[in-house]
Amino acid sequence: MRKDLRKQFLEAYDLYADAIYRHCFFRVYSKPLAEELAQEAFLKTWQYLANGHEVENLRAFLYRVANNLIIDHSRKKKEERLDNLLETSPDIEPTEDARGELEAAELAEEAKAAMAGLRPEEREILTLRYIDELDLKEIAEVLDITVNNVSVRLNRAMKALRKELEESSPEQ
Repeated sequence: MRKDLRKQFLEAYDLYADAIYRHCFFRVYSKPLAEELAQEAFLKTWQYLANGHEVENLRAFLYRVANNLIIDHSRKKKEERLDNLLETSPDIEPTEDARGELEAAELAEEAKAAMAGLRPEEREILTLRYIDELDLKEIAEVLDITVNNVSVRLNRAMKALRKELEESSPEQ
C-alpha cells in the first residue's frame, strides 16, 4: 500500500508539477515565489496522503492546495500591490519558438496588463480555465463551487477581459 501511494504521488508530480508552477506564476508573477508555492503544494499534498487521507481527484486537489497557499501568501503580503509585483518581475517565461518570441512577449504584456485590470476572482477563474486548462468540473472542485457557478463566473470574467482589452487597445 505504501509503495502504491508513493508511486501515485510521483506520477502526479511528473504529470502536474509544471502546470502547478505555471498556475502559481500567473497568480503571483514571481518565478522564485511560484517555485516555492508549487513545491509547498506538493509537500502538503504528500503529507495529507501520508496521513491516510484519500483524494479522489489528485489534480484538482493539488490546484486547491496551491490556491490556498497563494491566498495565504497574499494575505501576508497584502500591502504589496500587483503593480509592484509586475514591476519587480517583468520577465515572462521563455518560449520555445524563438521566431515568435518578440510577438509572444508583446501579447503576454498585453494580456498581463488586461488581467491586472480585472478583479482577483476574475483573474483566478481565467487562469484556471485558459492557462491551467482545467475543465469546468475541476475548477468547481478547486474553488468549491458548483459547475453552473463556474460557468457564470467564467462568462462574466471573459466579458470583463474583453472590456479591458477594448479600453487598452489604440483607436484605429
